Formats: sequence, structure tokens, C-alpha cells
Amino acid sequence: MNVTKESTGALTALLRIEIAPADYAASVEKQIADYKRKANIPGFRPGHIPTGLIKKMYGKAILADEVNKLISDSLMNYIRDEQLDILGNPLPNMEKNSEIDFESQESFEFYFDLGLAPEFTIPLDQDLQIEKHIITVDDVMVEKYIEDTRKRFGKPVVVESAPEEPVVAAEGDDKPSEPAAPEVEPAEMNPEFFNMVYPGLDLQTEEDFKEQVRKDASMSFAAETDKLLFNDITNALVKNTELPLPDEFLKRWLLENNEGKYTPEEIEKNYDSFAESMKWQLIENKLIKENGIEVKDEDIRNYIRTYMLRQINMADMDPEMQKRYESIVDTFMQNKEQVQRINDQLYNAKMMDFFKSALQFHPKEISYDDYIKLAAASHGHDHEHDHEHDHDHEHGHDHDHDHDHGHDHGHDHQH
Repeated sequence: MNVTKESTGALTALLRIEIAPADYAASVEKQIADYKRKANIPGFRPGHIPTGLIKKMYGKAILADEVNKLISDSLMNYIRDEQLDILGNPLPNMEKNSEIDFESQESFEFYFDLGLAPEFTIPLDQDLQIEKHIITVDDVMVEKYIEDTRKRFGKPVVVESAPEEPVVAAEGDDKPSEPAAPEVEPAEMNPEFFNMVYPGLDLQTEEDFKEQVRKDASMSFAAETDKLLFNDITNALVKNTELPLPDEFLKRWLLENNEGKYTPEEIEKNYDSFAESMKWQLIENKLIKENGIEVKDEDIRNYIRTYMLRQINMADMDPEMQKRYESIVDTFMQNKEQVQRINDQLYNAKMMDFFKSALQFHPKEISYDDYIKLAAASHGHDHEHDHEHDHDHEHGHDHDHDHDHGHDHGHDHQH
């Protein structure tokens, strides 16, 4: 068996697979012997069916199966051994592939088109003009927080009912209404209150307290603004990375791999969105591989312990309790969809940590109302952009051998 590659463009190639009788003869003979031993044909005892009859009845199908296996194996092995980083999957070249006659042919030739991933450099050393939105905490927000906090730390005050106001049952109710709950007297704005809310900061003045409230509220918005920031980062990297694609090959691949779901016109119309999605996948995989970004099983288990089970200190548990606790974690780990969601979340968090250390951002203050509008518009764009291009993030994949960049490709981690 011989496999050769011919370049057909900057990012495309043609594979030629030659299969000779020596490549399949032994396997075909073994399959025929198995059929002879197992076949049940009227008029013949099992195991005593003439070999010629077996070949006549099953020989063509057996040969076709073995040749197809050889094609599949040779494609996979060649791509792996030559370390080709391909996009999508190999596609049969219909112009060069001739009609196969398994009755008369002994040697075979097959041709496949490949789309190749480009070499590219991610511009992490450039100022990509990415805005980092900071939600401004206005006076209304501060006063509302302080009001709620004063009530939370306030003292209950029992209000005595006047004698002339007896407790009566509400209309349609057999029981008398409950007495009114104590009204709360808000905590006084003094250093004692300030340091109950923020212990250890030694806040002395109302101005200091309000400034800390403002900082605290601003910090609470950081997780929300990071979602928008992540989206802006991906868009900026896709826009500023010189990353050509074998467009015509990918359009053909999309058409042939969606089994009539889309017409050529629909694929052409939506191709730019698909191409952006694929470019981000290539950038993301390169960043993950080159920067050692990974999520391990223990990371997922720790997430389950901490955030889903609200774990108490394991050191304080007796061995039996620890064993029971870990069995619960084991049960959670059996839920593949749940593990996948956690895996994605942890990957995004690690990617964001990397971006914050590697990229420049331009702080931009924005009101909360304007941020909500901006986030909604961004979400709508993302939904339109990604809804046809699901990313399969399965835990544990080796990125060094990640070649299937395509419609279902993302981190591609297998758990």
C-alpha cells in the first residue's frame, strides 16, 4: 500500500492511495475461511461449504469491506504520521476517482482532497484596542446598599398594639391574623457599624464607608463584565489574526457533511459566520497548546466539592464521612453533560486569567443600564454567530494530535 500527497493550493492537498493484492489478500482469505466455517447454506453441512461457492456468494462484499478498512486506516495513519493539521475531514475527489469493479479489479487507486490548517501568529504583543467596561456605581446604588445593610445589621423593635385595636381574623379566615413582625431600627452610621460590615478595615468616617461600599459594588460587577470582555477579546483576536482558510474546500465539506440540511446558497450566505467560528477555534487551540492551559479531573472534582456541595473542611471529617462525601462526588462525575459544563466553565476561567496577563485593555466606565443594553446586543450577536456551530468540549483530549477542526470542534476534550 502506498500513500502520496500532492499540493493543490496554499491550504489544500490531494492524497493518492494505492492498494495492491498483497495489502488485502491475507485478510480476505481469513474472512472467507470464517464465512466457510459459520455460513449456513441449505444442502451443505456447516464447515463443508465449497470455498468457491463462498467466494461467489460473499467474495465481492468481503473484498469491498477490506478495501474500505484499508482506505480508512491508511488515511488516519498517514495524517497522524505526517502530522498534518487538517480542517474538517478528507473528501473523495470525484473527478479522479474512477468506478470500482470488485469483480475484476485487483489493484485500486483512491483520491482524497484535504483542507490544511494555516500557520499563523496570534498578535498578543499588540494593542488590540479592547475596551474593558467598568460599571460605574452611582450614588443611588450606594444609598440603596447602605439602606439594606443598615436594616440587616439593625436592632429589632417590638411595637406594642394599642388596647383598642384587637387582633381580628381576616375575612374568610378562621384564625386571627398574626401580630405584626418587629419593625427594624436601622443601624447607626458609626465606626462600630462600618467595621461590622467590613471587619479589619478600620473604617472611621461615613465617607470612608461609602467609598468602600462603592468599591465592593464595583467588584461584584466584575464577573458580569468579564463575560462581555471575553467576547470582545475573541472578536479582536479573530479580527487581528492573519489566518487564511481553504474556503472553497470548507464550503464543500459543509455541504457534504450536513446531509442535505443546507443548500449551497445557504452555506454561501452563512459562510462568513462559520469561518469566524473556525478561526476562533484554531486560535483557541493554539493558545491552549502553547500555554499549557488545561482542566484536569481533579479541578472538576474540586469545583463540585466547593461550589455544588458547599464542602466543609475535609480535614474535620472522619474517614467514613470523607468516603461518603467522595462517593457523592463520584456520582456527580458520572453525569457527562454536567461534567462538560463544568469543564467549559473552568476552561473559560483559565483562558480569561491568561488573557488578563497577556493582553492590554482600555478601561471604559459605563452605567449599569447601558451595560445591560450592550450585553444584550452582544448576546444576540453571539447567538446568531454560534447557533449552528456547536463546540464539543470534552475533557482530556491531547491537543498535540487535534486535527478535526470543524463544525463540532472546540477544545475537543474527551472525558
